[in-house]
Amino acid sequence: MAIQCIVVDDEPLAVQVISGFIQKMPELELKSSFSNPLEALAYLKQEPSISLVFLDIQMPELTGIEFMQLLQNQADVVIISAYDEYALDGFQYEATDYLLKPVSFERFVKAVQKVVNKQKDPAVKEISLVQNEFIFIRTDKRIVRVNLSEILFIEALRNYVAIQTTTQKILTLQNLRGIEEILPPQKFIRVHKSFITAIDKIDSVERQRIFIGAHTIPIGDTYVKQFFEAIKLG
Repeated sequence: MAIQCIVVDDEPLAVQVISGFIQKMPELELKSSFSNPLEALAYLKQEPSISLVFLDIQMPELTGIEFMQLLQNQADVVIISAYDEYALDGFQYEATDYLLKPVSFERFVKAVQKVVNKQKDPAVKEISLVQNEFIFIRTDKRIVRVNLSEILFIEALRNYVAIQTTTQKILTLQNLRGIEEILPPQKFIRVHKSFITAIDKIDSVERQRIFIGAHTIPIGDTYVKQFFEAIKLG
């Protein structure tokens, strides 16, 4: 059975090119195309059989990254963009592939094969999630890979966010909510409006204070219940 897919891009020429590629692929069935991402999201809610989205990054109503956040892994996504600087964001939200415009048919075929393999064997997706044990964080001068296993806690300060690892403190202008969204919830928990902690790095808890090594982290009143539920003591 062919993979049912849609194209979301506000450039008519790009839609035409990708639609033509899809028609050459017996593995794919194009169900619709959209220039408005909000209309595409509404369509996907009504059509759960759609399992692949070819998605542009820069669109006026909604960016591709925002689209993926709202999609919540309902379908696999292949990003098609003229800009390579969004690649890290795309992969952090589990895009299957990232194609740069103008897209060649050969490169398109490779992306489709990734999707086919992923959907044919669900274990492929699970393996990729296990292997993806890191995030990328923007600092002032570069993009830094941070291993999840090394993160102790993350703190929102006045003008930036500090990621405290076992070896260093990394400062970024990325906001705390954005970082929280790309962290696995089974490993990290928001415990305060200004703090996210790694659950497996907690040494002890006393009243509404968490101790991780020499660090003391407060538990906010609104987070107490969910915190103790998360560590199975609620």
